[in-house]
Amino acid sequence: MKKALAIILAALMVFTIAACGNNIPSSSTPTNNTPSNNAPSNNAPSNNAPSNNTQGGNAPSENTQGNDLAWNPDNIGNHRFVMAHGLAETSMTGQQYHQFALAVNELSGGKMRVDERIGGTLVTDTETLDALLNGTIDFSHGFGPNYSGMMSDLSPLTVAGYFGGNYEEWPGFVNESRELLDSIYMENGIKYLGALAQGKSLIINIRHPVSVPSDVAGMTFRASGTWISKAVQAWGGAATTVALADLPDAFHKGAVEGTATGMNVIVPFKLYEVCKYITVAGWTETWGALVMAGSRWDSLNSDEQALLVEAGKVFEERCFAMSLDFMESYLKEIEDYGGCDIYMLSDDERQAFVRLSHTVFAEMESELGPKGMELAAMLKATVS
Repeated sequence: MKKALAIILAALMVFTIAACGNNIPSSSTPTNNTPSNNAPSNNAPSNNAPSNNTQGGNAPSENTQGNDLAWNPDNIGNHRFVMAHGLAETSMTGQQYHQFALAVNELSGGKMRVDERIGGTLVTDTETLDALLNGTIDFSHGFGPNYSGMMSDLSPLTVAGYFGGNYEEWPGFVNESRELLDSIYMENGIKYLGALAQGKSLIINIRHPVSVPSDVAGMTFRASGTWISKAVQAWGGAATTVALADLPDAFHKGAVEGTATGMNVIVPFKLYEVCKYITVAGWTETWGALVMAGSRWDSLNSDEQALLVEAGKVFEERCFAMSLDFMESYLKEIEDYGGCDIYMLSDDERQAFVRLSHTVFAEMESELGPKGMELAAMLKATVS
């Protein structure tokens, strides 16, 4: 009898242990509520492609995978920022700035969010500097000519053809000049986070093909900004100011005969439909930068600042790649139109224009401080 009871009690203990074990998940098998480590969560963007919205995305950038982050994730607080500019959401530049918003969200695991107020819904591009300085917005598009009035040391970047090398070499200049430019911006209460890749410039006109600066002589060219106008004059042209929206009509009437500006302006505004002669100049379009209100920057801790610096570099990489794709599609659109005489400058021909553009540096020297002079020297060295 005692032996039989012992057998029954032992069987009950085995059954109880087995039943409890079924309620403990295996360490090697994920539960239904835990995503597998081999597949991203439904809320995380792929590391190979940016997310299409700023609300998703907890994955770190491809540049910061692993344990070598420049910041401590535990020290990242919850922040909401406002990025505002006057550029359309679907424009090349609007899409490029969107990549920064995505990068901030991705790198912070959703703790830091950038609300985008674009297309002039909050501020126009000419208002962004004041809005940054008074704290109305946190990030914006810093178009060089709009900022050089207060930051005269940026003036060398506002010359047509400021960078003398091929556009594909431009990222090297960006890295070389980063520390210098950051100090110029910060002296004026603005944090510099990254250079905007605006693509290549074209020279378009209604009179004749342009392959050398003397071909511009006598033509009236639309130009924006003091030093772009000075460069046009150095080529022999007469600079005038016309709003972009009025430019097609000005070409039709002959009030303006040509302009030198980016493909990202000429193609969306379809200026090639009113200008027969297109010269692919190949130099980098006028300077633009991702900038931040210095007061908001100063309010962040060092880890949060490090994260934003990395987001700025991710922005640079993504928007440069995007600009190459856009340049290819823009040129194809002009070619497919079939009504233009297209000429592509050689390296030597491009630098002939750039050398004349750089002659205006001597005129601006009286306005430059030591950092502006250093920047001008750096740009002169890009011309062979």
